[in-house]
Amino acid sequence: MEQREQEIRELALKIFQRRLDFNFRANPDPAVIDKLVESEPFQYYIEEATKQYDKRTKALEVNKNYPVVEIASDGKSGMAGGAYVLAFVYSKFKGNVVVKGYMREVEDYIKKNFTHYFVNYTLWYMGSHRDIWKFWKKDIGIHEPTRRIKRKNIPKEDRMFRVRPYVSWDYDLSPEEREKQHKEADEKQLVFKRMPKRWIPEFDTL
Repeated sequence: MEQREQEIRELALKIFQRRLDFNFRANPDPAVIDKLVESEPFQYYIEEATKQYDKRTKALEVNKNYPVVEIASDGKSGMAGGAYVLAFVYSKFKGNVVVKGYMREVEDYIKKNFTHYFVNYTLWYMGSHRDIWKFWKKDIGIHEPTRRIKRKNIPKEDRMFRVRPYVSWDYDLSPEEREKQHKEADEKQLVFKRMPKRWIPEFDTL
């Protein structure tokens, strides 16, 4: 069985289990699994897995010049670690890298091996995907543009990526202190129509 076919099969089995809230018992009979995969109803999951696999492949091809690091699963369960991700890391000292694997393990690897970076996590789960952007400093957020909203006249700044310090939600702050924090964040924020594809000197000011 070629690699593409094998990976699609494994992904289809994962989608099947997640959607049915079902787990195979330890060391299942390979013959039983083969029979399931070859059955007519299971072809729906093969089709879903193929779509997701092709989307992942296309995302990697767009950034084919980046080194790719694949992180093995640690086998632990949990919501935070359950989504498969392609993490596009744009770092100051190690350049651009793609890290593949499950969210928890990938995030741990990036925090351990990089400083001065921002990252686009593309999460792939049950046939769909979404993006999460993060900056390496905990007090700095990357806010995505507002793309879908019923009301009209969206402010220009809400149609841009904004990289800026978080403002404290401490209700004990006085109005003056809160206004000062907002003003300082506004002065430091960086605004982009599209996020850069590399670390830029402006990020060193944050």
